[in-house]
Amino acid sequence: MLTGPDARDPGPGAGGDRASHPRTIVKVCGVTRLADARFAVESGADWIGVILHGDSPRRVSPERAAKIAAAIPGVPVVAVMVGVTPDHALEIARRAGALRVQIHRPAAPWPAEFPLPAAIVVPVDRQGRLAADPPAAGHLLMLDTADPERAGGTGRRFPWDAAVAIARERLVMIAGGLTPANVAEAVRRVRPFAVDASSGLERAPGIKDSDLVRRFVLAVRELDAAPREPAA
Repeated sequence: MLTGPDARDPGPGAGGDRASHPRTIVKVCGVTRLADARFAVESGADWIGVILHGDSPRRVSPERAAKIAAAIPGVPVVAVMVGVTPDHALEIARRAGALRVQIHRPAAPWPAEFPLPAAIVVPVDRQGRLAADPPAAGHLLMLDTADPERAGGTGRRFPWDAAVAIARERLVMIAGGLTPANVAEAVRRVRPFAVDASSGLERAPGIKDSDLVRRFVLAVRELDAAPREPAA
């Protein structure tokens, strides 16, 4: 099992440009079971996402998340939360043993000095327009499909072209409708710092399909290993 700083976690702020991080980070999100977390890590996933606050069938308690974190030592667990303040997010993340946070619809501006690395989610509509301002440069920008009701887990893609120019200027994680069938194309076109999938890797909400997880990670790793074309 990996321990300490390594390729699974490039550092607190995931700083630098895309060329500084040639290995695409793979995040498997919406994990609810220890066995799914272990298999995802064995398959090569870098980060495991657990939903701790928000209306989701994949939501788990901080105590359950802490057991998942303990089962995969050395692998960052990301505390996914909706509509929280920084203080509330930090309290929940620490109870869960999470090393990172992912914030949808933050209830307050996110402070640059937040103690844990933060990915702040900005929705992208069908026309490729960002529905909110990007976070400060010290935070990871996550782009996901806009939905009037759900903060994530829509299973729908946004126009990837909207992310290309942004990914040239700062590190970006992309989510929304990613599957083993399309993730390599997403990485090739956008060259994101990280990719995130949840519903596209499931048999049922919160229950991962091991074959889909394995194929998803493999597709990213094969694309990473191939000669890179210039970004579009």
